[in-house]
Amino acid sequence: MISIQEALRILQENLPDPKIDTVDLTDAFGRYLAEPVVAPEGSPRYTNSAMDGYALRWADVMAASPENPMKLKVIGESMAGMPYDSEVGCNEAVRISTGAMLPMGTDTVVRVEDTAAPSDTEVEILAVRSQGQDVRHEGEEFRCGDELFQPCTKLTARQLALLATVGQEQVKVFASPRVSILITGSELASCEDRDIRSFQIRDSNSIMLKTALQEAGAEVHSCVNVEDELQATVDALSRAAALEDDFIICSGGVSVGNHDHVKEAAGEIGFSELFWRIRQKPGKPLFVARKGKAFLFGLPGNPVSAFMCFAHYIRPLLFTIRGRGMTWRTITAMAGGEIANRGSRTNFIRVKLEQKPGRLPQIIDVKKQGSHMLSSIVNADGYIIVEPGVAVAPGEAVNVYLF
Repeated sequence: MISIQEALRILQENLPDPKIDTVDLTDAFGRYLAEPVVAPEGSPRYTNSAMDGYALRWADVMAASPENPMKLKVIGESMAGMPYDSEVGCNEAVRISTGAMLPMGTDTVVRVEDTAAPSDTEVEILAVRSQGQDVRHEGEEFRCGDELFQPCTKLTARQLALLATVGQEQVKVFASPRVSILITGSELASCEDRDIRSFQIRDSNSIMLKTALQEAGAEVHSCVNVEDELQATVDALSRAAALEDDFIICSGGVSVGNHDHVKEAAGEIGFSELFWRIRQKPGKPLFVARKGKAFLFGLPGNPVSAFMCFAHYIRPLLFTIRGRGMTWRTITAMAGGEIANRGSRTNFIRVKLEQKPGRLPQIIDVKKQGSHMLSSIVNADGYIIVEPGVAVAPGEAVNVYLF
């Protein structure tokens, strides 16, 4: 068996090269940029008004006050999408809407509430604070050629809105990894099967792994069940390898039993082992192999073991080749009681977090930690890693890996 650190080192040394897609902006949500984006135009695109009011010349109204109103001639209107296209002269004003282009000759906007309108053709300016007030200047946010986003930026609603406002129709993003799933186990029945036999169990790994992969941004091309038989396993792996996906993920069939065939089948079709078995609990029999650019992960069949291996190894790897870096979501929390590892393997202990105002989150140990007990991950917010022979003392700060 190898250590967790050694397993991560081997994975990082064998990272597949990221692939790049060019996608329409409407298909880019949740993706990560593969290259920087520079502004093809400035923002604002033109000088415009920040308020409804009157566009005018500062020199004509700089002394205006309620006691000394300045009367101007109203010569037209500038609306959003329909600008006033003549120059504004001395003692003249133009009605203007928020977002409308500032007319030529004007440099200031006075809000409606700071005016009185004795008639449709005249306006009285009652107050003005400064020259250029309530004017949004062309390019004041950014100019053409300025960098808007760096590579590896995740595109969410905010980023997509900014790209749309500068007319960016397409972006280059890291491609979503393509994955095939094989679920081994002659004892498995479908979750829809009402005629399940006494010696069968329902398959939970299919839906768990498929949705976990989708949550991590992968494209799942196929998910098939395979009997615990060598030739069936060879055939299923061969079909999956022919799809030329980035990852093949198997569940079950990687331990040392007479009916565990994934390792042997992988060798028969040309996969080279990177490692098998990690000094950890749960998830000891994790098997990883590679053929060309394709990764094969052989996960344990127990659902909790499979999920923990996915969470600590596969999910960060998927994010890495999507441009994010091999990282985990972690927070610092305080142990609510002693948490000890008296075994001989590093332990992924599932924990629940309790938040109290003004304090670090407190760790609550999930009591039922069996690798067959899905409730141990359902009732947990994440996990802590405790080395053999180590006990976390009550009140001690611990790094929690969040699900």
